[in-house]
Amino acid sequence: MRVHVFGNSPSPAVATLGLRKAAQASELEFGSHVTSFVTRNFYVDDGLTSCPTKEEAVKLMKDTQQALAKYGNLRLHKFASNCAEVMSAFHASDLASNLKDLDLECDSKPLQRSLGRSWDVNTDNFLFQLSSENKPITRRGILSTINSLYDPLGFLAPVIIQGKLLLRKIVSETVDWDQPLTDETADEWKSWRDTLIAIETLRIPRTYVPYLSKTATKELHVFSDASKSHSSCCISSHDRQ
Repeated sequence: MRVHVFGNSPSPAVATLGLRKAAQASELEFGSHVTSFVTRNFYVDDGLTSCPTKEEAVKLMKDTQQALAKYGNLRLHKFASNCAEVMSAFHASDLASNLKDLDLECDSKPLQRSLGRSWDVNTDNFLFQLSSENKPITRRGILSTINSLYDPLGFLAPVIIQGKLLLRKIVSETVDWDQPLTDETADEWKSWRDTLIAIETLRIPRTYVPYLSKTATKELHVFSDASKSHSSCCISSHDRQ
């Protein structure tokens, strides 16, 4: 079988296995850094990683591009970086579609998206873009609004939890999917929904530290707490030189 049906349950797993097998087969020729990148930093067909220097970034991308082409007949392209010099090392046809026709040294770069995350390569920040669609104030509309706040890294967890708690309250009241909510619940929902506009002003630096360097020790400091309605934790990374 040479192709897999899009939407078939095992297709993503098979695609991932094929990608990893190609990287593993290339290790003797192209090095373990390619295998590590593909096996640890890819999700289906999106690869995201950071490198200490622009030279290392270019080498990793070029080596991986050649390895996957030779051992898997796969084309690695649509590159984007916060460093113009890295992108300049590749042909325009290999860059993300909205970067191909730009002067990388002068033009402002458009937002990039990967795995549902918006990334401003000019400032190297993650940001959030909300849907402007007004959903009906029903159980179905509320669930749709909450699920539209895609946040795999958990940056918005303190905000989203408020909407989830309200949804839990509605479910416990056995409200039908399209039944209008009570005035009290609707007002509570509108109050929370109106605060979401502030999310679009939020900027999260992509880097955990302002530089990438080898450290003597790394520590994780974990703080957790809970209430009757929900639990939470906060983890801080502490690097010692």
